[in-house]
Amino acid sequence: MKTPALSLYMINHDLPSLSLRRMEALLPAGFPSPADDYLEDRIDLNRELVKNPTSTFLARVRGESMRDAGLQDGDLILIDRSREPRSGSMVLAWVDGGFTVKNLHLQGGRCWLRAANPDFPDLEVTEEEESSVWGVVTHVIHQQTNSNVKAGY
Repeated sequence: MKTPALSLYMINHDLPSLSLRRMEALLPAGFPSPADDYLEDRIDLNRELVKNPTSTFLARVRGESMRDAGLQDGDLILIDRSREPRSGSMVLAWVDGGFTVKNLHLQGGRCWLRAANPDFPDLEVTEEEESSVWGVVTHVIHQQTNSNVKAGY
């Protein structure tokens, strides 16, 4: 199985941290709260998203195999190589000479990589194949297109 190319990027922690203004209150997804419409201090995205800087990488996803898990073509993912992969984890795996993002399932001493799209088959990871779990996906960053928002709202 040949997988699409995936570019991995190291996170440069020598640069000044990216910080954004933070709202003090949690934001409800229901009715708005008029009392919570002010900003407070800043939030550092490196500190919030990267727990193990030397083992964390950023990659851009290509393909549709994980669409039902909310992973879209073009999304950025953070991968932490220091985290222990567990059954149910979304992982970056090396399979048949290329990287792929799938859900890891361990059952009865066997290891499966499962897509979140019924158009893609499960992959069993065996000792005969050159394959391994490379890291655990910790965060997904994608642009909200707002294609389903009606004009005027």
